[in-house]
Amino acid sequence: MQKQIFFLTAFFSLLITNLQAQKNTFTPEEIRKDMAFLKRKFENIHPGMYHYMGQKEYEKIYDSLYNAIKEPMSYMDAVKHISPLVINLKDGHTSITHRKGFSTKKTKTFPFVIRRLPEKFYIAYNYSNDTTIVRGSEILSINDEPIPQIISKIRTLISVDNDNQNSRDYYAINFFSVFYLKYYGEMDSVKISYKLPQTDSLIHRKVACLTNAQTMAAFNKRYKKQFVRDNLSYKILDSLNKIAIIDITSFSMQYSKWDMGQFKFKKSLKKRFSSIKEAGIEHLIIDFRGNGGGYIPNVSRFLSYFAKEPFTLIDTLMFKKKAYFTIFKPWYLSPPAFAWLGFPKRQGAFMYRVNKSNTKNKPQTDLAYRNKTYFLVDAGCYSATTFTLNLAKDMGVGTTYIGEQVGGATWGSFAVNWQDFKLPNTKLSVHCPLMKLNHKFVNTEPKAFFLQPDFEVRRNVEELFKNNSNVIDFTVNMIKASKQK
Repeated sequence: MQKQIFFLTAFFSLLITNLQAQKNTFTPEEIRKDMAFLKRKFENIHPGMYHYMGQKEYEKIYDSLYNAIKEPMSYMDAVKHISPLVINLKDGHTSITHRKGFSTKKTKTFPFVIRRLPEKFYIAYNYSNDTTIVRGSEILSINDEPIPQIISKIRTLISVDNDNQNSRDYYAINFFSVFYLKYYGEMDSVKISYKLPQTDSLIHRKVACLTNAQTMAAFNKRYKKQFVRDNLSYKILDSLNKIAIIDITSFSMQYSKWDMGQFKFKKSLKKRFSSIKEAGIEHLIIDFRGNGGGYIPNVSRFLSYFAKEPFTLIDTLMFKKKAYFTIFKPWYLSPPAFAWLGFPKRQGAFMYRVNKSNTKNKPQTDLAYRNKTYFLVDAGCYSATTFTLNLAKDMGVGTTYIGEQVGGATWGSFAVNWQDFKLPNTKLSVHCPLMKLNHKFVNTEPKAFFLQPDFEVRRNVEELFKNNSNVIDFTVNMIKASKQK
């Protein structure tokens, strides 16, 4: 009898859990509990709580949202109502995502990649089954809603550092299908209104949305050979003028449990600089555009090829005392017992350490590069990439920065360790950083909050038809012009 009771209890517990996971309407009390839970969690462990937005201003937003809940909410409305409490921390490493099961391998998404060039929107890649919608077609609306209006809505779900509007636009447009799904939910099909290149005729077409597998199949068939940027790829652009380019799309190579130390990245980097030395390259272009970061030790590996003296990456590393056992789990035994020794200083709610030494990372010798460098940047440069760019500028490495303002803050970021937690009722998942990392500057403290390019160069419409890169072309032409003087 007891055995039967046990199994019945387990069965109904599982059934209730599944029903809760599928719940699509929430009472005002449930939404308020999720909001209170989220705010309390952030105040306990988030190292950037009230860093960019003061406590009074944040609590004003919180109270307004809290008191505005009068009626039950659908799941999608709850997402939009709670999201501002995450977005207004104004930290690009803090995000809120849908509950488990919202997006699966079978989930269908908007089947196009779009670009804004400069104020109109164009189809950059067409993954749909309708191949008559060619690359470079101007897209005006989706389901009769103008694209600018859609962009304005999905921007409200995007976390960026200190309200970096360029960065928010970058993610809203370059990852449009991701945030369209996040804001509107899954659709089997959409109606788009567009114009083919060199025409004024407006066309209306209903197209099916696609799964990720279908999207990738279309990409591989139509675009992969032309448009894939391989990480750490190397190419000589002009052998006469000794111009070459390295494409660094991430500071991490593809994850492998057999390469936890990212030695493949290290090996590939060494191979590239060996080729650079062998070819006698005098002008090295490094394309960081769209590089959202990666493994921090790879930053020092990269900078070691340019550094003239030993250098340190991190100035200060700190976290909230209440986050100690979140970072150093009690069941790890040794780390939580001794980790506090590595963070001996205290400041209010924080414990931290300062790295005074500037000799930890050594410059390369045999393969050191001492000629001119040109960094290509945009609003997609974030985290470890922002780290690299700002330290390189401090070290006097980058001759010229070309492109657009970067996405990450100059001073550092909230990163290193994370906790992902779920809200108790809606089951929304929140990605929360646990440490504050300050960059180590030796020569000059940066004046701009976000690194600014020396030459602002954006994408143009011609790229969609000529399959070239306006930023790379600009840089190469600038180098050639300088050599002719």
